Amino acid sequence: MGKVRVTKHEQLRGGGQGTVWRATRLDTNETVVIKYPLDSLDMSEGSADRRRFVREVRYQSSLRHVGIMPIVGMNLKAEKPFFFMPLANHSLEDLLKSGAIPEEVTLSIATEILAALEYSHGQGVLHRDLKPANLLYLQDRWVISDFGLCRQMDSNSTTITRANTAIGSLAYMAPEQFDNAHEVKETADIYSVGQIIYHCLVGEVPFPRARIGKLDEKYRYFISRCVAEEPDERFQTVSELRRELELLTAPDVELASPTTRANELKAKALAGQKEAVSGLLHLIADSSDDEVFYKEFVPSLPLEIMHYMHERDPIAFEGIVRTFDEYSEGGHPFDYTDEIADFFFKVIRVAKYSGPIRRLSLRRIMIVGASHNRYHVGEVFARAVFIRKKDPEDVKYIASLLAGDPYAAAFMGPYLKRYSLPREILKEL
Repeated sequence: MGKVRVTKHEQLRGGGQGTVWRATRLDTNETVVIKYPLDSLDMSEGSADRRRFVREVRYQSSLRHVGIMPIVGMNLKAEKPFFFMPLANHSLEDLLKSGAIPEEVTLSIATEILAALEYSHGQGVLHRDLKPANLLYLQDRWVISDFGLCRQMDSNSTTITRANTAIGSLAYMAPEQFDNAHEVKETADIYSVGQIIYHCLVGEVPFPRARIGKLDEKYRYFISRCVAEEPDERFQTVSELRRELELLTAPDVELASPTTRANELKAKALAGQKEAVSGLLHLIADSSDDEVFYKEFVPSLPLEIMHYMHERDPIAFEGIVRTFDEYSEGGHPFDYTDEIADFFFKVIRVAKYSGPIRRLSLRRIMIVGASHNRYHVGEVFARAVFIRKKDPEDVKYIASLLAGDPYAAAFMGPYLKRYSLPREILKEL
């Protein structure tokens, strides 16, 4: 880009590390926004502040996407460098001053911003300062602006952002940016997106954190995944997040009952559509207060889908198992006790490395079988004990279960004695 002459008119609200002015390009008579570094910054040759400002310009100008604010002119060699961009109509921050944004509008904004962010990450550039003030409406589309705190993913530089220096805007900044902003990954931007969508839907700044209970039920799990405190518990890529949002907001999704929707997703998952498994996982997790749905659908989950769910999101999977365990308390029709036992047996097979829900499952099978005098459940419990007999912690737990419930031990005894089991267990029968 060559040098372009401009005439400044008025200073606008500040943007990140700079001052912003409305101006006119003299060659085209076009109204633009021109950005200078703050007067308080050191713009001397070779300074960290100057490198940061130049980096913002070069990164943003190199990202060629309809959803990223274009840079239409610059002078980075001037004593006080500057660049300029088209004048946006307004920012998302401006819209939010009136409160929550309608769901349909929020989803439209999120779709456009996520497409641009996915492109940016694909080019190796993290933004690290996503917030409503940096999302601008330009002509007929939403764009991401202000890349002043961005970072190249493969950069090893420690001069721009020092460890233990928090950057970004507090309400939208991922927790790990407080510890070492230089080491953050794509999940930091995903956290910010979650906070922004929450703000749009609820109409309040998510500070000190998003209050998930204020969201419509169908968005609670989705947003909680975005803004999980630990990066590994969030969506790991923008493309993954986009797919989940598309599944969540598919047309007519709310017209069908949870069971109907779940069965449709189950059929798609069995046909090999892994995205449907994620959608099913979220649907079940978000319906945890629907006891009828849980009792009707959860026992029908095939083992292969449960395996993928546990691998995909062990925390959400554990939540589903614990919720179903609560709904398994008390008396049930005899045939249904068999379904309960079969479900928890599948959990034991899936949760090879998740002791808490595996032991919860052993306990529930024992209780259901003994309290309902069901021979099928006795056989299921014995098989479950047999496949866990090599795990010292499980053996110890099973022995304590039997020792603490003599009636259950007496009921399960004939079934357990059919197998070769550790002495610790057999002595409690």
